[in-house]
Amino acid sequence: MASITQKSISSRISLPTRTSRVRVCRPVASSGKVDIKKQGLESVEDPTIQNNLKGRSRFMKSKEWVDSQGRKGKGYGVYRFEDKYGANVDGYSPIYTPDQWSDSGDSYKLGTKGLIAWAGLVVVLLGVGVTLVISTSAIGQ
Repeated sequence: MASITQKSISSRISLPTRTSRVRVCRPVASSGKVDIKKQGLESVEDPTIQNNLKGRSRFMKSKEWVDSQGRKGKGYGVYRFEDKYGANVDGYSPIYTPDQWSDSGDSYKLGTKGLIAWAGLVVVLLGVGVTLVISTSAIGQ
């Protein structure tokens, strides 16, 4: 019975049809070569660290390298299009550059705003803890 009513309802409804569709082509990114020297990674003297920051591997560039499962490499490197576009994503958009490194890595200076933020966090956590203890114990009743 339900199938009969559906047929009769669907036969009465007519939807407009589209005859043409507009195609819009938007460029996602530019395909220019990236100048890595502007990123500040060339100031690192150690070539291993420099390659790690740029996302490169000297072993993966050769076709003789073998991965941990025993498969032979193809010689593309870490990023296949490094020669075409200039760098891997780590090279042109690094997480941090040597310009952002501190002179002494042993200490981190928060400043007054950082101390206020930490004190506020400690006070809030202690307040939430005390509230939970009081609300779930016999003291709060």
